[in-house]
Amino acid sequence: MGDNMRLKHFCVLGIIWALMGQPVLACDFDDEDGLDVGLVLSGGGAKASTQVGVMQILDELEIPIHCITGTSMGSVVGSFYAVGYSADEIGDILTSNDWGKVFRGNAPRRDKSFVEKEREESYFSGNVAGVGKNGLKLPGGLSSMSGLKLLYRELLSNVSMDADFDQLEIPFRAVATDLHTGEAKAFGHGDLVESILASMAVPGVFAPREIDGKLYVDGGIASNLPIAAAIKMGADIIIAVDVSNPPEAPSADISVAGTAMQITTIMVWRGVQRELVLLDDDDLIIRPNTINIGTAAYERSREGIAAGRKVGLSLRDALLAIKAKAAPAHRQIMPASPVMLSSDLTIINHTLVKDSLIRNRYLQGHGKGDNPTIKKRRLRDLASFGGFGEVDIGQSNGATVLTVDKNALGRNLLQVGINATNDFEGSSSYSVLARLTRKPLSARGGDFSLSGEFGTNIGLSAEWYQPFGAGGRFFIQPEVFARWEQRKIDILTIRVGDFLAKNVGVRGRVGREIGKWGVMALEAGVENTRISEIVSIFDDFKTTSADRANVGLYFAADTLDRNDWPTSGHRMRVRAKRVYDLGKNDTATIDTLNASWLTAFGVGSYGVLLNARYGKTSDTIGINSSLEFFSLGGFRQIGSFANNSLPTNSFSYGSVEVFKRLTDTGKLIDLPIYVGVLGEVSRIPLSFFDIAEQTNIYAGSIYVGADTPLGPLFIGGAYGSGSTTQLFFKFGRTF
Repeated sequence: MGDNMRLKHFCVLGIIWALMGQPVLACDFDDEDGLDVGLVLSGGGAKASTQVGVMQILDELEIPIHCITGTSMGSVVGSFYAVGYSADEIGDILTSNDWGKVFRGNAPRRDKSFVEKEREESYFSGNVAGVGKNGLKLPGGLSSMSGLKLLYRELLSNVSMDADFDQLEIPFRAVATDLHTGEAKAFGHGDLVESILASMAVPGVFAPREIDGKLYVDGGIASNLPIAAAIKMGADIIIAVDVSNPPEAPSADISVAGTAMQITTIMVWRGVQRELVLLDDDDLIIRPNTINIGTAAYERSREGIAAGRKVGLSLRDALLAIKAKAAPAHRQIMPASPVMLSSDLTIINHTLVKDSLIRNRYLQGHGKGDNPTIKKRRLRDLASFGGFGEVDIGQSNGATVLTVDKNALGRNLLQVGINATNDFEGSSSYSVLARLTRKPLSARGGDFSLSGEFGTNIGLSAEWYQPFGAGGRFFIQPEVFARWEQRKIDILTIRVGDFLAKNVGVRGRVGREIGKWGVMALEAGVENTRISEIVSIFDDFKTTSADRANVGLYFAADTLDRNDWPTSGHRMRVRAKRVYDLGKNDTATIDTLNASWLTAFGVGSYGVLLNARYGKTSDTIGINSSLEFFSLGGFRQIGSFANNSLPTNSFSYGSVEVFKRLTDTGKLIDLPIYVGVLGEVSRIPLSFFDIAEQTNIYAGSIYVGADTPLGPLFIGGAYGSGSTTQLFFKFGRTF
């Protein structure tokens, strides 16, 4: 299309818009001082880093940009540019963030409520499905957009949630695909963050985004290179940066997934070709070299920026020719500065939990600092506390708006997990676990859960957790439980036998969370304990049973960044209780103290764990203390012995562990693999078996581990006191 054709095109377009009574085109400034330049940024995931490199050259050459359109990740970098970030600052955003974590959307562990941290220590995976009248409801995508939304809201905090995109530093459009019609939708007003999230909502990876009652997915399906949208805005000259790739020839043995991907690539590519025919001789198409940068390779953003700069410099003359024709820039390059949030907080609540509880929970700690990091932590704490979906805060009509969405999976949530151990010498246990939780339970929050473990060991429980108080920091937590557990018991290197321990009872606690890092609680319970013989070396073993009540105090603090391979933080637990035998008329009691301390830190590329534990029971005359004991043995609790095979009435334990992550961080699909070494020592008395002596037990282990979607996996071997050796396989939580 030549100059005359482009002029004719705009004459027709202008007449149509005049007849429709539409306002002046966003990019159609006074052309007497030059032509308006539109920057078009294609979708392409991590390849958008090359677009940033091109934009850096545009800044350095002072090429004026009068409007921007973008699709998918192109809409993200385009929106940053439109609100006032320089290309260099956008490059810093790409290279300084861990995009793997951001895209996965998992809240940092230290930002979760303490009760949620405790529950994560069970064997249940973090993957959740909904349960409703139509059966299981799976997530709309493999990942949540909550991490992206928090980041974008922070970076675009100076833009109102009801903004006119024509009033940004540069007029802007984010292009998404209407999931009903398949047509491209160019967002020009509303919530800028929601618009770019919709533009990059890749089907299957992310759930569709709902805006004004309609569902939208990634704009690449309808318009991956939104040239038409820029022309519609009034651009006279187009600079298009295209990072899309043509489809490759398929192999003869292409898989079903490969076929689906190939079809998608073809659709996107054909859409790009339809957009390219709209360009004329005055326009410029830029195609950076993206061969070594995959759509998910955000860890290679520096390489992408360099590749973009290289192609931009090679087109210096063409860019300067555009500059000579263009009107002066209508923006100033400046870093975006956050708008101060209003003191009035408006709640938009789509859940059944009371507005007052949501308000008080969020505002706890307000005034101690309200920088973006603290604000994100408060939002994550609120989401974790209520079992909500996305929780968002921003500006609208001059007011601060806190939006709380219900969980897209519903209120009935299903978790599954696996607990397995094997010493490769005939001692093994395997269990499948499931937990069904209704959350939130009522307008006051809380939840009710049914849990089950089925396999070598069997366990059932029903638990009610109910917060109370202005911010829900106080809580009650009653539970009914039953458990049948096989226990293998050794005296050092001698196998004593296998026993079946049965516990049935009720227990509960009343306590208070201390921020997100700690809890204090009063605990009490009543239970029946029964230990019977399966096989043992004893000729006269008698089944032991007792009905008991207990009352105690519990304190815990936890700032670890991860459960299984933490690299920062601490965890401390202290539990003291008194046990009463309900079958006796006297005041015979057992006092139990159990304390532990775990600290984690990094040394270069290695993680270091220091672990100390102490336990002791002391009984008065007439009560059988053999029913109240601690168990050692297994990985991270004297690995040269079988799992839970060392019973004792008291012990002290210490360990040093050093591990290294073998796989890269920052990738979207993340399966952390570790290798580690562990040294352990424990001092235990043998009074449990009426042997009046104490002994020190040593063990050293080496292992390979993986943090899988269903829980942590450990495979390794240990060597210890008495020349004991143990190979081990462990799936499930440790410590």
